[in-house]
Amino acid sequence: MIDSVQSFVEPPWDEPLEVERVLSQIPESASIAGMFFLALAIGAERRQVALAMPRPRYVPFSFYPVREFAPLLVAGAGVFHPHSSLRQGLRRIGNVAPEAFLSSTLGRVTLGASEGVHATVSAIAKTYAINTRPSRCAVTKAEPRSMIVALDDVWYFLDSHHVGVFEGTLEHAGVSGRVRIRRRSETAADFLLEW
Repeated sequence: MIDSVQSFVEPPWDEPLEVERVLSQIPESASIAGMFFLALAIGAERRQVALAMPRPRYVPFSFYPVREFAPLLVAGAGVFHPHSSLRQGLRRIGNVAPEAFLSSTLGRVTLGASEGVHATVSAIAKTYAINTRPSRCAVTKAEPRSMIVALDDVWYFLDSHHVGVFEGTLEHAGVSGRVRIRRRSETAADFLLEW
């Protein structure tokens, strides 16, 4: 059993999300790989909905400002999941992040080669520092049916979108589970994954 599980809580799905405050705190230096912009564009195309992209073109492994990406996530949540709350829409977009990463060569090599829940979660954790700068993510504890993952310097929607990323990771690994959160600051949290 993982220590201090009582300190982890369900994400605040019913609380309002202060989008403008979150967006205003994102540093200009924070950047994210273009593949995630492309995933949103593909999602809009599949659903046949309009999503105004900030630029005419994105290169998968070039980096672009998180200040461009975060508002696009908000817009995507609204048009992709119009009957869900904003937090739930961001969560659902996060659920497909492993699929977006698998569309890249790096994703196919790292995530595609992972077998089992522990290896899959560890592979996703390693991708944070590569694809979202200056973020860090590491598995800090692993048990047979649970893991704790520490996220630091994640500047956007930590308790909704990024919870969805790890829910999608569990699903990608072939298990049904849940993700609870222990906030350490606005940009840092520990996630408890259980299955």
